[in-house]
Amino acid sequence: MVRSVTAAPLLSNIETEGTMISKFSINRLIALFVAAGFLFLAVDSTLEHWEVFKEEWFAFVPVLYSIVGIGIGVAAVVKWDEPWIRKLHLYLIASFVIGIAGLYFHSESLFEDEDEMSAEERKDEEKEKPAPILAPLAFAGIGAIGMIGTSRKWAAELK
Repeated sequence: MVRSVTAAPLLSNIETEGTMISKFSINRLIALFVAAGFLFLAVDSTLEHWEVFKEEWFAFVPVLYSIVGIGIGVAAVVKWDEPWIRKLHLYLIASFVIGIAGLYFHSESLFEDEDEMSAEERKDEEKEKPAPILAPLAFAGIGAIGMIGTSRKWAAELK
């Protein structure tokens, strides 16, 4: 007679020393992931816009937006109550607007009429590094992932 052995009874007896993060709900982990995503976007936007900061004031928008996103995301993860979850959810909806606006500004040069440009403007444009066109959509991606975690349809457990 052959007995099958399953891992479930073996694993159920193991007492794990859980960290605070291991006790988080999946929704709260998604919010933590979003806060980390905003951290990476803040660093990336700062590095990519470093040269543009001197010329264009709106180059600061993704950096500042990411810094505020880190704050709201961390506050939501730490407090994890309904008002902070809703604030984060609204902020993530606004991430779509930031992503679309960034897409517009990054692709704006594609639609300029080269016949109207002077020779000096063409030289300046050739020296500049082209803006990555799809990079701003990272804000929309972070927003989409975060909205799943903070949506009422997939109720955010309050633990």
